[in-house]
Amino acid sequence: MQNKTVIKTQKFLAWVKRFLGTVLPNFFLKRSRFLFCFLFSLFLPLLISQVSLSTPIASIQDINSGSTTELVTQAKKLYQNQEFEQAATLWQKTAQIFATQGDRVNQSMALSNLALTQQQLGQWEASNQAIAQSLNLLKNSPQTPDQQRIFAATLEIQGQGQLATGATEASVKTWQQAIELNQQMSNPVGVMQSQINQSQAWQDLGQYPRACQVLLDALEIPNDHCQISEIQLQSLPNTASLNLQAIALRSLGNVLRINGRTEEARQVLLKSFQLAEKSGNNQEIGKIYLSLGNTARALGNKNNVNNAKISSNLEDKPVSCTAEITPEKNFPFYQQAASCYQQAAAMGSQLDAVQAQINLLDLFNQTQQWDKIPALVAQIQTGLDSLALSRNAISSRLKFAQNLICLQFIGTMPSLTQKDLAFVSPVVQQCSAFASSLEIDKNLDPKPLQIPPLSRNLPIINSSSSSLSKIPSWDEINQSLTLALQQSQSLGDKRNQSNALGYLGAIAQQRGDLTSAEQLTKQALQPISAYNFPDITYRWQWQLGRLYQSQGSTQEAIAAYGLTYQTLQSLRQDLVTTNPDIQYTFRDSVEPVYHEFVDLLLQKENPDQATLKKARDIIESLQLAELNNFFREACLETTPQQVDQIDTQAAVFYSIVLRDRLAVILSLPNQPLEYYATNTREQGGQVIVEQTVDNLFATLIPHVASLDPLKSNQTLYDWLIRPAEANLAKNGIKTLVFVLDGVLRSIPVAALHDGQQYLIEKYNLALTPGLQLFSSPTVASTNLNVLVGGLTESRQGFAALPGVKQEVQEIASSVSAEVLLDDNFTRDRLKSQVQTQNFPIVHLATHGQFSSQADKTFLVTWDDKIKVKELDQLLRERDKITRNPIELLILSACQTATGDKRAALGLAGVAVRSGARSTLATLWSIQDQSTADFMTEFYQAINQPNVSKAQALRQAQLSLLHSPQYQNPYYWAPFVLVGNWL
Repeated sequence: MQNKTVIKTQKFLAWVKRFLGTVLPNFFLKRSRFLFCFLFSLFLPLLISQVSLSTPIASIQDINSGSTTELVTQAKKLYQNQEFEQAATLWQKTAQIFATQGDRVNQSMALSNLALTQQQLGQWEASNQAIAQSLNLLKNSPQTPDQQRIFAATLEIQGQGQLATGATEASVKTWQQAIELNQQMSNPVGVMQSQINQSQAWQDLGQYPRACQVLLDALEIPNDHCQISEIQLQSLPNTASLNLQAIALRSLGNVLRINGRTEEARQVLLKSFQLAEKSGNNQEIGKIYLSLGNTARALGNKNNVNNAKISSNLEDKPVSCTAEITPEKNFPFYQQAASCYQQAAAMGSQLDAVQAQINLLDLFNQTQQWDKIPALVAQIQTGLDSLALSRNAISSRLKFAQNLICLQFIGTMPSLTQKDLAFVSPVVQQCSAFASSLEIDKNLDPKPLQIPPLSRNLPIINSSSSSLSKIPSWDEINQSLTLALQQSQSLGDKRNQSNALGYLGAIAQQRGDLTSAEQLTKQALQPISAYNFPDITYRWQWQLGRLYQSQGSTQEAIAAYGLTYQTLQSLRQDLVTTNPDIQYTFRDSVEPVYHEFVDLLLQKENPDQATLKKARDIIESLQLAELNNFFREACLETTPQQVDQIDTQAAVFYSIVLRDRLAVILSLPNQPLEYYATNTREQGGQVIVEQTVDNLFATLIPHVASLDPLKSNQTLYDWLIRPAEANLAKNGIKTLVFVLDGVLRSIPVAALHDGQQYLIEKYNLALTPGLQLFSSPTVASTNLNVLVGGLTESRQGFAALPGVKQEVQEIASSVSAEVLLDDNFTRDRLKSQVQTQNFPIVHLATHGQFSSQADKTFLVTWDDKIKVKELDQLLRERDKITRNPIELLILSACQTATGDKRAALGLAGVAVRSGARSTLATLWSIQDQSTADFMTEFYQAINQPNVSKAQALRQAQLSLLHSPQYQNPYYWAPFVLVGNWL
């Protein structure tokens, strides 16, 4: 038995070596040619109606035969009436007549129209032959205006065929030829059409910034950063075709949504809708409805950061697709999305209708509208079977299969144990109803799963009495996926071929056939590479890793996870991470890879140093990946650092919350890494960690009695610090630096308690997203010069901050300060002062919010809100001019967003984006005299020679702790230092 296991392991490792030896080197050699912005999502993204602009080519005028002219007219009419088979027959006949007459240009026209018609029929091989023959004739014909016009139109048709069959890079080049040819002919309509088509190809390649720029060029809007103002939107050139403008704006709206700018996307799509209505293009209106539906759903997801369950009927109070809604909750957006999808299905083309219905099914799945699903599934099946063969049709079939897999899995959930759930296929883990109904991997009791109250009515799909009894079975889903596989193979569509195989592997895994699941998943990796398709390569590498893990094959699992991690690292390092719902799905489709890989590496009781270093690097990489996802761009420069190179009296604690334990890697100066973990399995796994953090916050409220107010503080101390106490003392450690994971990011580490003292009474404390983001060494300042901005009055719906006036006055009395208060504290005044004056410290005493979403993380000025993405424009400009960055940014009245368990990510985002070497901020807003007292003590300390920021913070916190009226951690614990602690 052992020999078999060894042989199996050796075979797998040999396979890994071949993969590493052939695929990854090519990836690293080639990837510098151009950058992609890949979809970081395990599941297929929402379907959109793709742009494909080609119409039958008008023939030239000097046709010798009246009967031939009649044939051309009749063929065009048949095409426009979507009678494609009859049209193809006539185009073939017409091409033969022109060939007999020796009329090459008109023969090429007929052949190109034949190719276009065959594309509609899914006859791709025949279409390619017709296009090739047409282009050959045109290249061997004299250059005349008619020849050039037909040449450009033929290139349009060729590009459309290339895009539809997966030759996307080739289509970009083809449409570039068409653009240049139309420019030479001074044909602005042709140029615009080719640009719109090319932008779709860039989108398919994931290059959304480039697609955006091409679209803005098509709309004659000058811009370098994919920005379109309201004035530009309402004053588009009136020389262009209304229909083409509508199509270009729809495509631009899709790009903006994918980049997370959903509000802007909606406004652009509404303008597109207005133009389409004016031009009377009902089919385009259907496409816009589909895009509006996707945008409304994205807005709903943004307002649903904690995956709240939806129990109401989406059709109880319908919301118009084009109505303006600005609710605080997600539900009206989901209602609006449903309305949009229904209108798209009614007005769009056959493909658009099917795509809209599949997106509606996906929405019903997410919002648990079970009674509406059976009839919709039947409609989709009929629609899919009637679609002509194309890459989009195959993608639609795969997206449909994904939803059916989710529905089938939901039916089996009540019979599964938590062990079963721990190693489900990653495909299944993305099922929205599954994710919202369970706290997956948190409760480790190996008993049959207890469905939470809101989910007790989840249907048993195979039950004959269930309303979902007509949902296709596993065998029927398999048949549909097998058809998709065969179709993708016939088109040479490697992406869909890989996805079909991967989904077949997922089904085999869920049905318990792990041998077949392993074979199919390996096959899914064969037609693709980490260079061309890293966004799907990693998902099947991950699935393979989970398969090995579920079988207890640890070494094979580690190897597979290693490949997954390398692919994600390559994506993270160079590429913008964009996806329609990326922030909604990152925690389910990317983050688990890092946690599971660390879990595997740290399963041994005493991991060696190489393993610990690898685990530490993965933890830091996760922190960086989360921040890149937060900003939706790979904007962070990194430099690996060692703690002993920074501070010989500092220790760095890397924590990671795993499924059954809380793990800590401790980095001490000039010492080997140490590892310890607290087993939480018996206490409920991740659930007990979250409950402990929640309980800590519940006891922080002043004047509220508690029987054991320090219990949670002590529990967290026992988990994170106590095992390291002896080594901290032995190594003379003065400062503790924390790289915290998940829910632990929000804890006030100063308030941790050893039973005798708070942690702040023993050490200087700091937080960091990782040492690879550590800023350059602090430059000592002999004379502190502070720029202070603040609000005392109520502005923009936020309450007045009367304590800010005293806070500002006391700062000004302690150090040299330039004060911008109330109506002087505007965006422009702040920007001007930062850029023209050398202020080592910028202190903003104003409302602010930290959220897990970048567009909900902001600071309030008198006249505006400064969002986190704008901070670098506002504060980093001085660094570009003087190369002297802000030493310390202080935010003294901010708080984390209520109800957002991942809101502390926004604090790290602000710290990184501001460009300041360090950020001192509050986890919750105090609005009390204590803040003014704290700041007075802090500035007095920081103004002393040889006092670090962490030391000054500690002294200020201790001054409140030792004050009778402020002993409760509520007053002094929210202050945290992020970044450089020196």
